[in-house]
Amino acid sequence: MKKTIFTLSIIITLYGCASRPKNFTYSYKQTDTGLAGRIDLNGYYVSQHGCDSTFYSMYMFYPDGLFTIATTSTISPELIACFKDGGNSKICRYPLWGLYKIEGDLIKTQSIRTDGGGFVIFRDYRILPDGSLINVSDYVQPEYINLGYMENYPSFKDNSCETKARFFPMDAKRDKRECPFIGKSWFTSK
Repeated sequence: MKKTIFTLSIIITLYGCASRPKNFTYSYKQTDTGLAGRIDLNGYYVSQHGCDSTFYSMYMFYPDGLFTIATTSTISPELIACFKDGGNSKICRYPLWGLYKIEGDLIKTQSIRTDGGGFVIFRDYRILPDGSLINVSDYVQPEYINLGYMENYPSFKDNSCETKARFFPMDAKRDKRECPFIGKSWFTSK
């Protein structure tokens, strides 16, 4: 029985990583986006998840359109080490990976959750003139989610309590090749 459950878990995980979620529309172009000229990419950002939330989003951008994020109640030293050094620990498998594009003063992201057949979490960040960021939206599209517990995802398309994200510099950054989607034909544009 345990072997069957373990095998099913692996199949579900592999299936989720093997195919494009229906509402994932971005493509990894592997070219410089110009974001490094607008914000600091040598570290990670922390935003409060919502007005009355006790959760935080910890995220970082790569110059070529790659994006990684973790939502957590505590920014732990282990999670910081994961963002800096990467690795295969359980906590380093937790952050989601995805892509971003720049539209005017917005950074629009799509991060992929592989459970439930795969779906996308959309987050948008406004770039302020001083190079800081504000999380202006964080939402899912319920019609694409096959997980009951995600029905109550605390979505907002307009953040009513915008606050600047805090930036934390790092001298190293997790190797982007740890993104499990790099090399997948549906993720990378030719």
